[in-house]
Amino acid sequence: MTPATEKLEQLVHIIPIGYEIDRVITPFQEIKAHRVHLISMDDLTKYDNPNEHALTSRQHGFDERNRAILEKKGIEVELHRIDMFDIIEVMKTISWLIVKEKKMGNRVYVNMSACGKIACVGATLAAMIHNVRLYYVRASRYSSTKKEQNEHGLSICDAVKVWQLENFRFALPDESSLLILNYLANSDDALSCDDLIRYLHSMHVDGFEEDYWNYAYEKRRKVQTRYLMKLQNRYLSKLDDAGYIKRKKIGRNTVVKLTKTGRYVAAVSGMDGDTL
Repeated sequence: MTPATEKLEQLVHIIPIGYEIDRVITPFQEIKAHRVHLISMDDLTKYDNPNEHALTSRQHGFDERNRAILEKKGIEVELHRIDMFDIIEVMKTISWLIVKEKKMGNRVYVNMSACGKIACVGATLAAMIHNVRLYYVRASRYSSTKKEQNEHGLSICDAVKVWQLENFRFALPDESSLLILNYLANSDDALSCDDLIRYLHSMHVDGFEEDYWNYAYEKRRKVQTRYLMKLQNRYLSKLDDAGYIKRKKIGRNTVVKLTKTGRYVAAVSGMDGDTL
């Protein structure tokens, strides 16, 4: 028997969507859900032309129709609008939602079949990295008329055919390394080792408790040297070997910059600001 104070597990689905209805809705004929996160295209100034605005407006129509159908089924719906053509933003949003829901003790599913190719790749990677259930909704056929598109979306599902995909296992770096990657991702410039040490100190990372910059010269140099060695050996060398960062010597100092691969890893970390 579950204690009154213990929260029951909820079933949560994360669904990036395009011009689809059946591929969003059909699974819930058989699968239960307490909450659905719909992720859709935002109307952004970077795509500022009449054709793009028209496409986005049409997308928002599908958003609201899916929301209405789901809510009629008694499912809570949260709508998140982002740049669906930016795979980093797609992975970051989905990973953040996965981590948030898992922290609440909920079971998470990701539907990767109701969106465009870029979002599909981002959703698949995020789901596999965080080891949640990833599924594909198979269409029976495709809409051939405008009326069918308006009723079903681009795909028509005459029956519930849901394929659960097997996850590849990906290992993320440790939590402190992810803090470093996200801190670098939020910086436009390369950061010095001293910048990173001060940041780890501010985040109360084990082994960086002392604010040595306030010490007298001899003690400051002693602690700083120890912290620099710890930063390099414990974190930066591993991140560099993995291809997530690049280190460059400038005079006596070393500066650190994120690589493109490192930016992807930061995006899928699921971090909200400076916390996991």
